[in-house]
Amino acid sequence: MFGAMRNEQDRFTEAFICELRARPDLFQVVLRSETAPGRQVEMFGSGPSNDEALPAIRGHQFEAPPWPVASIPSVPPSLKDKWDVKWSALDVLYGSRGPGDSGLKSGYLSDTAQADEGRFFRFKTFPVTYFVILDTVHNRDRSVLARNVAWAALRAGGYAEGEYTVHKYAVAADKLVEKCTKERLEWVSEEMKWKIPRMQDQMSWCSIM
Repeated sequence: MFGAMRNEQDRFTEAFICELRARPDLFQVVLRSETAPGRQVEMFGSGPSNDEALPAIRGHQFEAPPWPVASIPSVPPSLKDKWDVKWSALDVLYGSRGPGDSGLKSGYLSDTAQADEGRFFRFKTFPVTYFVILDTVHNRDRSVLARNVAWAALRAGGYAEGEYTVHKYAVAADKLVEKCTKERLEWVSEEMKWKIPRMQDQMSWCSIM
């Protein structure tokens, strides 16, 4: 997951980063501030010292056990050796030219540098902090990461507490939508206002069906 947030002190932003940092079992994070020098980044997550993010893509070669195999261990003993990193968490931002590659694999920020394309955040007028959030479980469906990040954001905003459940997520999401609706439609007269269906009501309807 790639995105950006304002590069300034903000209660929600700080709380959101704290939520991500508190769950190295769920998130691997790379932060890159536009005001930082060079390619300086902040990383935290599932690395050996919790101050780095695991590679986005890595591989390992090992000798298979002789056939027939009585039982296959979940982690082959030879995996204690060094992993072959194909695409690091930093490469997600800046790209990389790996051994044997014919060309440079572009990253999100190398794309933003191409003014002619302007793929990401083309119209922003203020400095931002870019973030990359990786799942800690390889090949897991992306919806799980999206759900976990959304729950972290709801907790950071004060709309939710504790661990995720479907019901608590619906309650928290309804609180957020109601707050944003009131703020954005404050100028609309009572006669013209419309009501957004609540997730809780939709869940009740589904349970009846």
